[in-house]
Amino acid sequence: MTQPESAFLSVTYVSTSAAPLTQTALEAILSQSRENNGRSGLTGMLAVRGDDFFQVIEGPSAVVRHVLQRLRDDTRHSELRVLVEEEIDYRRFPDWTMRCENLDDYPADSIPGYRASHENESDARRHRILDLLRWFQHRATRALAERGRSATSPS
Repeated sequence: MTQPESAFLSVTYVSTSAAPLTQTALEAILSQSRENNGRSGLTGMLAVRGDDFFQVIEGPSAVVRHVLQRLRDDTRHSELRVLVEEEIDYRRFPDWTMRCENLDDYPADSIPGYRASHENESDARRHRILDLLRWFQHRATRALAERGRSATSPS
């Protein structure tokens, strides 16, 4: 069994875009995030539904805390609310500087734990949010496998 590099901090939060979120704006956010995260040693995922964001950022504690403060100060979104903040031994999204899922493509009731991100604090809500994280993690793993298969497929 592989030993962890070190403990990481994982922060899951929700926020709302200050302006209507266009595909161009989302692509710009992703491009900048991927570049910054790659440089800073961060990984994670971003899910979008309408103008709402659901994001997981993971990496060295000091770096995650610094980015979280920058996000709180960023006027491009509002109502930032941390849902889960925890130390983890292994990254949930180790191969993604910033994976993105457009949740508009799925009925809300088909995504485990999705509604929990909008509920008040409770242990039950935390478990549902972790179910949602596992759903994203599973999708990310499957996408990575598909990306590997397409890279080795004959053209």
